[in-house]
Amino acid sequence: MVFSGDPAQRRTDLLAVVSVLHVDVALERAATIGAERTRAGAYVLTVVDEVLPGTGPWAQPIEPVEHARGISAEAARDLRARIGAAGLQGEPGGRPGHDVIRLHDPADGSEVLRIPVVVGGCLFADLLLLSPPEGGFADDDVASISVLGRVAGVAVRNAQSYEFNDRRRQVLELVAAIEQSVEPPFELAEPYARVAAAAQRIASARTAAVVSATPRSVDVSGTAGVVDEVLPEVLDRIAERLQVAQDLDVDLVVRIGDHTVWGVPLRPELARRGVVLLVLDQVHGRLTRDDRSLMSGFVRHAALILDHAVLQSELQHAMLADDRDRIARDLHDVVIQRLYATALKLRAGIRTDGDPGGHIAEAVREIGDSIRDVRGAVFQLEQRRSGSLRGDVLGMAKEYEKALGFVPAVRTWGAVDSLVPIALGDQASVVLREVLSNCARHARASRCDVDLGVDESGWFSLVVTDDGRGVPEDTTPGSGLRNLRMRAETLGGELRVEPCDPHGTRVSWRVPLGAQPSAGPGAADGSSAGAAASASAGDGPGVDQTHSEAIVSSSQDNPETTR
Repeated sequence: MVFSGDPAQRRTDLLAVVSVLHVDVALERAATIGAERTRAGAYVLTVVDEVLPGTGPWAQPIEPVEHARGISAEAARDLRARIGAAGLQGEPGGRPGHDVIRLHDPADGSEVLRIPVVVGGCLFADLLLLSPPEGGFADDDVASISVLGRVAGVAVRNAQSYEFNDRRRQVLELVAAIEQSVEPPFELAEPYARVAAAAQRIASARTAAVVSATPRSVDVSGTAGVVDEVLPEVLDRIAERLQVAQDLDVDLVVRIGDHTVWGVPLRPELARRGVVLLVLDQVHGRLTRDDRSLMSGFVRHAALILDHAVLQSELQHAMLADDRDRIARDLHDVVIQRLYATALKLRAGIRTDGDPGGHIAEAVREIGDSIRDVRGAVFQLEQRRSGSLRGDVLGMAKEYEKALGFVPAVRTWGAVDSLVPIALGDQASVVLREVLSNCARHARASRCDVDLGVDESGWFSLVVTDDGRGVPEDTTPGSGLRNLRMRAETLGGELRVEPCDPHGTRVSWRVPLGAQPSAGPGAADGSSAGAAASASAGDGPGVDQTHSEAIVSSSQDNPETTR
């Protein structure tokens, strides 16, 4: 399988094509050699195999990539339209029957050589050589490139294999880097940003973003590359399509202006689901099968890493809770008892004959104050074990396992624990308890997802989605939902109850982060909760009335030892 003609020239031509390990360079060299050996006036090289169609009813066709020399791009497109698939078996993508096909341009009758480049048994590229200025092609010149298409096909296949293996190695390195970053301590928003950065490198994209679509908005969890006015415009135009791609687990490929927009669904089990969105410019706007294979594999790995990040975060919270419990036990069982014993000894010393001095009374007072302060710390640790809204929500999800028959999946995004005020978090806990109770009583669901997060606009959202029987249209909202709506409106937010496709219910509770609970249903509940906490403080473990507290009381009753 070599070129015919002069042996030295033949060897040079062969090496020039097969020695490169880049698809575009190999094709360009083959086209240049073909034009030089046949004295062609111009050539048109079109890659047809790597042009994959868009998806969905909104998809726009993506034109084949053409490289032309000696002829304008518009004239090249017109020539291809006139010639069509002449000489090829079936449509482009099928295996041609000849290595070199001699055709004539219907417009002026000039001769055109069609050289199909076949890779893997299918048409990969289509090379058209236009007639020399002095006339048609000489038979010897045509014979000299009789196997040009085959040689180019071998070179393309080798280059594809090399590029694919090199890119796969890059993907594995990026996946490993993301995995290594998910080590405590970390914020859940960090892995999303790293996923976006890795996807942008893999696809050589202009912009990459990890987004989650809801019926009301599109939330951006992480971005990479050029983040300018193009991304908001793209998100605004394809918001509905993003949600369909996310829910149906299908790729999205559309053309918007000068950019190809490619979306790959991201479907972790525990983390928030969404779409890895890539905005490709004209240079890298061609999507190959290898592109899709590599990106889909990377996104599957990313979903596992995000789930791992959620589990790591839960482990962090569990370890913090264990540490708090241990500290509380140590304070009560060791510190308080030691101080209590010291106080008893000092009080015994006061009763002895002689004047032990004012320092003993001062020590008794300090010990009493220490006992009171330590007990206050124990009470605070018992009052809110998790120290975070996310921990409280996880605990509530496990609490409802018996009522629901399963544990709801909890997903968070944004700095929920650090940005959501405690008062607002308490309101969200009340809302979640009401929604989960409704789900347990009425929904008959087999799955329930709880999503809570903070978006860039400064809003906190709590979304609970189940796959139950849904809410009948003629059903009047009960007092529970009315109270939840009042809570949201009092805080300047809103409550939305919507059906899910094909069945189920989605309850969305959104309020601004700066909202402060005021007098009303929410405040009343908060007061009740506070009263209950205060009442339980006297009855719960670790805060019961003990002998050590009696010592504190006696020391405080003494005017000489009171602050």
